[in-house]
Amino acid sequence: MQTLQQGVATMGGIQCEWVPGTMNQVKVRLPGHDVQVSLEQLQQIAGVDAVHELYLKGLISLPLSSKLREAFDKA
Repeated sequence: MQTLQQGVATMGGIQCEWVPGTMNQVKVRLPGHDVQVSLEQLQQIAGVDAVHELYLKGLISLPLSSKLREAFDKA
């Protein structure tokens, strides 16, 4: 798992995973810092497909864009 996290950080992507012990909180790893958002916020920012993928895999990677980064920083 650590290798995947390092790979995403190196590529400049955004990684999302469940906050341990929760069912509606998501840790978002942005280049340089992490933020925690609710599942509803993730759906509003990244779309319902991202939420479905998170449920299926437990970990998702999103392409880094200025729009996504700003949205997650504001959340």
